[in-house]
Amino acid sequence: MTDARSTADPAGAVAATTATNRGYIDVNAQLGPVVGRAAGADLASLHAERAAHGIRLSLVRSRGALFGDTRTGNRKLLETCAAESGLVPVAVLAPQRSDGLDDAIALGSRVAAFWIDILAGPGAAMDEVLAAAALAGRPLIVPISRSGDATAVGRATVHLGVPVLLIGTHYANSVDTLAAARRWPHLHIETSAMAHLAAIETAVAAIGAERILLGTGAPLRAIQSSLNAIAVARIGDDAKRAILAGNATRLFGLPASAVELPVIRRPQRSIDTHAHLGPMDNDVPTPSDGAFLAELARQASTEIAIASSVEAIETDSEAGNRLLVETCARHPSLLGYLVADPNDIEAARAQIRRWGDAPGIVGIKIGCEQSQPTASAAIRDLFHVLADYGRPVKIHNDGPGWDTALLAIARAHPRLPIIIAHGGLGTPSTEGAALTESADNIHLEMCSSFADLRRVREVARRVPAHKFMFGTDAPLLEPAFVLGTYQDAGIPAERETAVYWDNAARLFGIG
Repeated sequence: MTDARSTADPAGAVAATTATNRGYIDVNAQLGPVVGRAAGADLASLHAERAAHGIRLSLVRSRGALFGDTRTGNRKLLETCAAESGLVPVAVLAPQRSDGLDDAIALGSRVAAFWIDILAGPGAAMDEVLAAAALAGRPLIVPISRSGDATAVGRATVHLGVPVLLIGTHYANSVDTLAAARRWPHLHIETSAMAHLAAIETAVAAIGAERILLGTGAPLRAIQSSLNAIAVARIGDDAKRAILAGNATRLFGLPASAVELPVIRRPQRSIDTHAHLGPMDNDVPTPSDGAFLAELARQASTEIAIASSVEAIETDSEAGNRLLVETCARHPSLLGYLVADPNDIEAARAQIRRWGDAPGIVGIKIGCEQSQPTASAAIRDLFHVLADYGRPVKIHNDGPGWDTALLAIARAHPRLPIIIAHGGLGTPSTEGAALTESADNIHLEMCSSFADLRRVREVARRVPAHKFMFGTDAPLLEPAFVLGTYQDAGIPAERETAVYWDNAARLFGIG
């Protein structure tokens, strides 16, 4: 069955109509204390994000129940939701006590769904919790992360007779997740981590729009990222409205309302400092060069993209860099980073000599995840070669002590511009922000598929105005999704032109 068992309004949680209500229903929100281990999603922050983005209803779970005692956390959540318009409670269930099976029945009439981390503790006790939750007749909400998780959840829940919403569809697991959803129609997915290029279009083609729901991770994630991704998806308006709210009203028995389509607010123009030439070993399209540039322009007003070769990073620096040089020569709007491999410094030196002054080549890319950690001797040795070349170095950092090591490198080569990819280890970080404050030659961009909004805003506040740049990681990531992270970062309006264009134009000599 794929519909909720009743159309009751749990805890009376119907949002009041306000000027900011656009009718959206967010099925993935959190609520927690102001301080403590479960902190990070306080009520004021959640309300502020909801109001800023037009969220009508938010399905919320208790971080207290996730990190500590489920009964205490669920009780406090119910009390809050009863007093706060627009918040719909989701109870956390876990096999913590022998008498805990009664919790599902007791809570069933008061909540919209049950949050159950099936993969955290599979076994007989978890089976009993699932059976009790199914008897209560509410949908289950289940987190996933790795490839294979959705298949495991589908097998564990197919006999229960209730819908299951998977939280965490991501490029790391999307192939299996969509295959599992095709096999088991009771599985549904949400958008909070669907950050990869054409993720929503791919999912709609695979399982239909009726099993995809708006989820954001608020207030810990940028709501605008999911809204932007839905806005630019090449699907019909009715499908978008279903994802934004219609599917949730049906699945969780919530009251219906009019739904506005989101409108993406693009910068006037942008330079994307973090792009790639594919194909990629992920479930993303491989557009032609011209189609790729057109898609960047459509989603983020990108006029110039600076890319590195995926082949050069992953398998063959010689072949990948050669193809990059040839592609940049054909497309004036596409500039390039040569990939420098610290495992073969002589090859890197030779490739810089051969192609370093080729048309469109403007810098160097280092992928520490695929080669050597930032703190390794090989990276330090490679930077001596790159300092002689003198053009900006984009580095994807990895390993313990990466920030200390990069600061030492920056100080050893003070005239060499260095750009921190993702603003940290795959996501914006306080360490990345601190580095831009500590060294005159360190810059930063913050593309990510799992950025913490608290860190994002700290980075935007701390990075010096002339060092902050725009990057998307396209075509791995959807440019509009990443743009949403920047838009929710709190960048002052007077700094936006610098972030999206001026800083990169100055650093790379773009007219």
